[in-house]
Amino acid sequence: MKKIPLSYNPINHQKMVEVLQQYDGKLYPQLITDFEQLVVKHSGVQAVAVNSGTAALHLALKALNIGKDDFVLAPTFTYVATINPILYVGAKPVFIGSEEDTWNMSPHFLKTSLEDLAKKSITPRAIIVVHTYGMPARMEEILTIASEYGIPVIEDAAEALGSTYNQKVAGTLGRIGIYSFNNNKILTTYGGGAVLTGDESLAKRIRFLATQARENLPYYEHHEAGFNYQMSVLNAAYGLAQWSELRNEVEKRKLIFSHYRELYSQAQFQNAPEGHCSNYWLTAALFKTKEEKQAVADEYEKEGYETRPVWKSMHTQPLYRNELYYGNHWCDLLYERGLCLPVMEA
Repeated sequence: MKKIPLSYNPINHQKMVEVLQQYDGKLYPQLITDFEQLVVKHSGVQAVAVNSGTAALHLALKALNIGKDDFVLAPTFTYVATINPILYVGAKPVFIGSEEDTWNMSPHFLKTSLEDLAKKSITPRAIIVVHTYGMPARMEEILTIASEYGIPVIEDAAEALGSTYNQKVAGTLGRIGIYSFNNNKILTTYGGGAVLTGDESLAKRIRFLATQARENLPYYEHHEAGFNYQMSVLNAAYGLAQWSELRNEVEKRKLIFSHYRELYSQAQFQNAPEGHCSNYWLTAALFKTKEEKQAVADEYEKEGYETRPVWKSMHTQPLYRNELYYGNHWCDLLYERGLCLPVMEA
């Protein structure tokens, strides 16, 4: 039996062809520019289209001049792509535990970490916040704490396109935000991402770094190492083809979440505090026992549907187990009994 993936976007060949036909005879970079403008219109800030969400995070850290032996605070309950760019720039991650309602970074543990690090004469250079499975983190509290310590916030909104916090678009609340348009996201470009910022100088710096750091001269001159991170033309074309479906996809996944919450009424789900509006990219349920979780997973397996455990905490990963962690055992419990449920139809 062919297994239905947890979350994916089937290719709409007809729409892709229609977009490419519209650009027949035009210079191909216009596709990228036009896709960026859709992101700008959606977010209300400047956007640079790149080839992945991981590249977007790497550029965000580079643009903030974070480098060797700097410290960056980040949630432990996330995918490794949030954390690896910290290593790319030679910095050190400090992991923060989650709160029990949104499953996102706990403002309490964030504050605790900063107080303890201050005693060690350590001032982190950035805080990365993740909107897990599309649910916005408690940005007001986190931004207030960050402001007290003078630390910029990078919003990893890779999973949160279409989510809002107090009616503000997810990805626009921090100094820099990022999106991912990977195939499993709510909207795809089949590999791609974007960096968002309201700071014009930062946007210019990010675009410069993403295009091999070429100086603005009539010949090729480079004063520093840049990256080949620009979004490809075909990725941008598919983004243009699919963008109009974003609102429908968000509404569809909200209905799926409501269905599961009713179906598994004894399980615990991410709670949306007032002002938190999730796109419900994925629905994850916390069951009462790991045996119940496995029984549900086995049932979907028989029907040909993929499920996945929720994130295994970064501070427990072999790559990162020696890094600092501020939190409790809640994330361990999530991993033990939490399951991501199918969002695709057969």
